[in-house]
Formats: sequence, C-alpha cells, structure tokens
Amino acid sequence: MKITLLFLLLSHVLLTALPPQDDAQILQKCIDLPQLQAYYPLDAHGNLKQLNVMQHGVSFPENTNVSANGKSIAFLSKKQVSQTEAIAYFLFHEFKISGNSATVAFVYQYNQTELVVVGLALNKNGDTWSVTNSNIEKR
Repeated sequence: MKITLLFLLLSHVLLTALPPQDDAQILQKCIDLPQLQAYYPLDAHGNLKQLNVMQHGVSFPENTNVSANGKSIAFLSKKQVSQTEAIAYFLFHEFKISGNSATVAFVYQYNQTELVVVGLALNKNGDTWSVTNSNIEKR
C-alpha cells in the first residue's frame, strides 16, 4: 500500500514538473513568426543574441523547451529584465488553450522603446499547432 501511494505521488510530481507539450509548441510558434525575425537582435557577427520571455502576466515553466536559431530562450522575471537591461523580450498577456484551439496575445519589445503587438489564433490538427489568424502591428 505504501509503495503504491509513493509511486502515485512520485508520478504526479514528475508529470507536473514537465511543461505541457502544447504550451511549448504554441510558444515556439510565437517565437518563429516570420514577421518578428527582422526585429531580433544580432551581434557584430550577425548571430542572434539572447531572446527572453518576461515572466510577468503569463508565466511559463523555466524548463519549457523553446529556442530561436538553436539558442534556448531565457525566462526572466520583470526584475531580471530590468536589471540586465534586456533589449529584446516577449511579454505575454494572454495564453489560453481550449481543446484544439488557442488564443495568444503578446508584445515583443526590442531596442528598449520599440515593440510589435501580436494577437494569434491557433488550431491543433493531430499533434501540430498552426496559426489560423494573426494580427501583428509594429508600434
């Protein structure tokens, strides 16, 4: 009895420690949006600098596996973004998944004062999420 209970408790802990696969796929779709690529910061050699997600409003598990051009995305608190003077970060305001549909709203802040406002609708077909509607506006 004790072993079964321990096994169930351990299984629950392990499952809740892993980020949901749908969240990671949708977040990756946001990062991969072609309309944002031109605004991503590059170093002197033309290589992508660190991209960040501010953990404010909507937060993600830090072990969420997303990347941009092979570089992992950093998940930073609002204070860390301010302290590190991160020049490029995503700030999510809405990230809702309901069955096979999702809505996402976020801003991508770059160059300290410029931003791109993004709203997306996504649908899931099998195991794959696709953007079905987008509203992307540079401000």
